[in-house]
Amino acid sequence: MPTKMDLSHASLFHSDGFIFDTDMNCYMLWKQHEFNRWWHSFESLFTHPLSRTFINSVVDDLEFHQRLNPPHGIFRKKKFLSQLSNLTHFYGSGTINVTKKEIMNSAHSLFSVGLASYALEVFHQTRYKIRWNEPTPRVVQLSLEINRDLPPPSSVRPFPWSEEGTEVNIDQSKNISDLLVVKEMGHLEIDGERYMILPASLLERFSSSCLPHAPDMSETDWIQCPTHWSKPDISIMSMLISSIIELFSSSERAVYITGLESWEAYLRVYMLEQGWGDATVIAYDPQSFDTTLTFSKTPLTPFSIGLAAGIWERAHGRKLHLNLQSMDCSIQVKIRSLLEYENAL
Repeated sequence: MPTKMDLSHASLFHSDGFIFDTDMNCYMLWKQHEFNRWWHSFESLFTHPLSRTFINSVVDDLEFHQRLNPPHGIFRKKKFLSQLSNLTHFYGSGTINVTKKEIMNSAHSLFSVGLASYALEVFHQTRYKIRWNEPTPRVVQLSLEINRDLPPPSSVRPFPWSEEGTEVNIDQSKNISDLLVVKEMGHLEIDGERYMILPASLLERFSSSCLPHAPDMSETDWIQCPTHWSKPDISIMSMLISSIIELFSSSERAVYITGLESWEAYLRVYMLEQGWGDATVIAYDPQSFDTTLTFSKTPLTPFSIGLAAGIWERAHGRKLHLNLQSMDCSIQVKIRSLLEYENAL
């Protein structure tokens, strides 16, 4: 069966804070070290290890989108390895040696293990359970165990904040391939810093797979979600937001907000230009610091809200309270200080 599309950086375009390919699949740009930091922050919120869950999500997302063709015809191995090289370079995930079952220079070992697992399954037309070890920081080695009982991947139930999708203005979009530099070892750089590209569909599939393991956070005092959302959905939203807040808090990004103009500048640089979604500041009170924003309903919404919340906490030095309200095609978020007395000047 042919692939749906030939992924390349030239097929990616940027519009209103989102990065899409020509099939309207959405992607995020992540700094490599920040994704590693976010992963540890997010997994620490669970009592259940998530490594295998993430790898399985990568395999299922790639298989669902049929990112590789099975080898066939003359020079089938050479053609397949060329496909795989293009795919790993697209994501910035290093180099995969199918013969040695080895990954070199991976951006994030779990993503690369999932990609290698998928490639080996397509190459051999056999489902595997994969084990891995990392003898050095730059090398991941794989061992295979045949597992024919694995079912094919299915579509994922949209979360209540992503079911509407978002509209894209093609006429005002711009190609992002000029920003990305592919290095010989299969990694991506922007302005000399290593990046990786992650599909929004993968992150949504992974979040869905985490639902059975998520602790109940539906009654926490710092976030209020729509009453019609289920407790597991509220919990995973809360955990995604809090992990992104922690990620931003541990970064060295400077934030100094004095009004709407400040908000718009930081959101443009830290969110929109990185493909982390969109946000519109509806109101900002420079005395109480109360802030109201709207976000389009997409799989990236928890990451967008978490980033905006991290900016708010960094700028004002206060723990926050979030109130989320579901609109027709957007989520409205009101941010204020968690402790009421802190609002008094």
